[in-house]
Amino acid sequence: MTYICSKCKSYGLSYDRKYEPSDFLEGKRNSLIWIVGLNPKGPLGENDKREAKELEDYFEGAIHPYFYDFRKVSRKLYELFGGYKGVAHTDMIKCYSNEFPPKNCTGKDAQIIINNCREYLEKQLKEQLPKIILCNGAPVCNIIKDVIKPNTDPVTSYIGSFDGNEIAVILSGFIGRLDNYAKLRLGTEIESHMAKYGIEPNV
Repeated sequence: MTYICSKCKSYGLSYDRKYEPSDFLEGKRNSLIWIVGLNPKGPLGENDKREAKELEDYFEGAIHPYFYDFRKVSRKLYELFGGYKGVAHTDMIKCYSNEFPPKNCTGKDAQIIINNCREYLEKQLKEQLPKIILCNGAPVCNIIKDVIKPNTDPVTSYIGSFDGNEIAVILSGFIGRLDNYAKLRLGTEIESHMAKYGIEPNV
């Protein structure tokens, strides 16, 4: 069975995969920490050939270079990648593109694409309910505040609520562009929230 979404077809984006957009979570579905990026990188219109089960097993074996920098952020976090109640990854936008917004989009069009995809992220949050969201990049930080409403002052992180549940949101620039000092600061903040929720490697 294939799942199709053509909401953003006029922008060159298409979704035709063996799993629903709201199933796009790389790692265990019961993961307590989610890293949320902006969109999966690849040629415009590319579609994933994986089955849903392959997504769950994504971090078994060789890890994608995208995630290497998280080792420098927090070893505790990195050890949880792909683990039971560990760390998983998804993106705000579920369609592939080498850049976001695609070249034929204006700022207004980019917001339309985000709003079109927002329901899929909200469905994911309702079904899996992570305890911690790590926003990878300023665009994700700005978008997520409209999804998970802040209950505390959103400076570098905040406690928010979604569907009546508490979620800690950690705001970060794109990991690959942070210097070592910024990575260290981010790691300290992540581990503070992990301690609050009792999340440790090999839980």
